[in-house]
Amino acid sequence: MLVISRKPGEKLRIGDSVSLTILSVSGDKIALGVDAPRDISILRGELVETIESNRESTAALIQGETIRGLAALIKEKGGGTSAAAEAAKQPGVEK
Repeated sequence: MLVISRKPGEKLRIGDSVSLTILSVSGDKIALGVDAPRDISILRGELVETIESNRESTAALIQGETIRGLAALIKEKGGGTSAAAEAAKQPGVEK
């Protein structure tokens, strides 16, 4: 991680199109101005972490429901203990 000290009013450039300006510093808070093209997403770090966590949880839930649904379908169709039914019982195993 690169650490750079800046004072209010000073800027920092990232690439050719992003500019950060320190607007003010008050105690442990910094007001930061971001000038970037509209097609660049700017998100708070904790929001990105929440989105990624939710994405992982949702993917695991969908995978688990899909596997359970396939196992039920195989059982319903008389698949018994075929290799597909055994694989469907094991979360995280893809066939």
